Amino acid sequence: MKFKQSIEIKDLQSKDIINSYKDEILVIRSTEQEELRMLFESRTAYLDAYTCMLVLSGSALLRIDDEEYLISGNMLCILLPQHRIMAHSFTDDFRFIALCIFKNFLNQLSAIQIQRGITRSISMNAPTLILLTEEKIKLLETYMEDIKTQFSRTRNRYLQELILQAASRYFLEMDSILDQLETSEDATTELPRRAEILRDFTALLMLHYKKEHNVPFYARKMNMTPQYLTAIIKSQTGKTVNDFIYEALYCRSCIMLLSSGLSIQQITTELNFSDQAAFSKFFKRRSGMSPFEYRKLRTADKEG
Repeated sequence: MKFKQSIEIKDLQSKDIINSYKDEILVIRSTEQEELRMLFESRTAYLDAYTCMLVLSGSALLRIDDEEYLISGNMLCILLPQHRIMAHSFTDDFRFIALCIFKNFLNQLSAIQIQRGITRSISMNAPTLILLTEEKIKLLETYMEDIKTQFSRTRNRYLQELILQAASRYFLEMDSILDQLETSEDATTELPRRAEILRDFTALLMLHYKKEHNVPFYARKMNMTPQYLTAIIKSQTGKTVNDFIYEALYCRSCIMLLSSGLSIQQITTELNFSDQAAFSKFFKRRSGMSPFEYRKLRTADKEG
């Protein structure tokens, strides 16, 4: 696959959708598909900042370093400095808000002892993906918006202190949420088991979605009935197992149409559809256009 030139997060500060303070802290909010393509599609970004991303809606297929992840609505993604990230593809309704903090500013936060959540993530040296309730996502979004609001108060002599306080409030809240999750996982309740099932299902999905499109396959692998698996996933995410399978297939289809020389028939075979008509019907139902039309339109957009 050919990538566009790699970028660093701080190089994006000239974009209209990004608000920042000096070169130390910034907030990114995506609102349109074109903005997402401008930011990430088909190119690698080096995350030279500690980054918290809240997925507000939709789904995206990300490659972080050498691993592939499906992220979706109500998910908190914590990404570390030097991670390489590329958004292979995303659904039309994919939207996020992200907070990026660079080393100098992060060091100032350390002084007020709110580093436990940050340190926990850094010690893992891996991206952290956590599914939260819609209420908690909205709460964290409010704190990120407050940080962004402080950026505009340029005439206030205590601007840096105000931004530090706003960032501190965000991390205190995030740390509290992570603590609550850990407490739940330590308790002998049904909730941790449900979260464990969701985690195991998403891991299986990433391994098998290209070939296995049916719920019974995943249920069998997890030693449960399709009905029970579907009920658990729906209760945790608001989405069915089929929703997750189809989102992963659709994102992968978009990648293959745009970044490979494979014919539509070859993509059909690679993704284990019964025939080209079945693949085209699936793709058109999600995108509103045929695979051929999608490839032609998006290729023209890139060349333009």
